[in-house]
Amino acid sequence: MNLFDAAEAQRRREFGMALAAAARPALLAEAKSLASRVARAQGVVTSDDVALAMSEMGLRYEDLGNAAGSVFRGDFEWTGEVVTSERPSTHGRVIRVWRLKENP
Repeated sequence: MNLFDAAEAQRRREFGMALAAAARPALLAEAKSLASRVARAQGVVTSDDVALAMSEMGLRYEDLGNAAGSVFRGDFEWTGEVVTSERPSTHGRVIRVWRLKENP
């Protein structure tokens, strides 16, 4: 196997994301729904926004585990912007700012 293989890297990414999403389908669907609602209300949405919306419903964003990487797949597009997360568990890393696609 080559040390660098972009196609294989992409294949493994897709496989891993599908596996993680399949492990928590109901919670992921709820997170995606909340992300859509926030994006419609604010114009943009981040994982911090979704975590806040989930906590207001008594749900934990952390319970998504690796499925959190699939929250913005499909109906969302990255704005090109990033912000610093304010959740202590993220250690202040940068997170993407998303918006709903115009015609998903």
